[in-house]
Amino acid sequence: MKVSSYISRIAKDFLIACGCLFVLTALVLTLSSTEMMKPSLLWQIILAASAFTSFKYALIDTPELGKRAQRISFYICFVLADVFVIAWLWFFSSSQVMDREILVAFVLVILVVKGMVYAMMHIDGLKEAKRLNEKLSEYGNGGKSDS
Repeated sequence: MKVSSYISRIAKDFLIACGCLFVLTALVLTLSSTEMMKPSLLWQIILAASAFTSFKYALIDTPELGKRAQRISFYICFVLADVFVIAWLWFFSSSQVMDREILVAFVLVILVVKGMVYAMMHIDGLKEAKRLNEKLSEYGNGGKSDS
C-alpha cells in the first residue's frame, strides 16, 4: 500500500470523526441550552477527532502494510494520540489546575505506563514465539520426543 493512500484513509476518517462530533455537539447544544457554539468547542472537536483517529490507526491491523511499516505506524499514531489528549487537557481544562508540573507528571506517567506495557508485550511475544517453535519442532518430529 502506498503511503499516500494510507494518509488519505486517515484524513477521510478524521473528517468523518469531525463531522460526527460536530453534529452530535450541535444536537446536544440545541436540546440543552441556548448558547452558541464557541470557537474553543470547535478546537476541542478537532483535537478529539484527531485523538480518535490516531488511536484507531494505532490499534487496527493493517496487513497491507509491511511489518516494519506497521510498527512505525503503531508508534507514530500512539504518540500523536497522546499528544492530542495532552493538548486537550492543557488548553481546555475546566479549571486552572493544569499547570506545568501536572502536565509533566501526566507525560511521565504516560511514558512509564506505555514503556511497561511495551516491555510486557515484548516479553510475552518472546515467550509465545518460543512456545510456538517448540510446538513446531514437536510437530516436525512427528510428535516423538528425543528422550
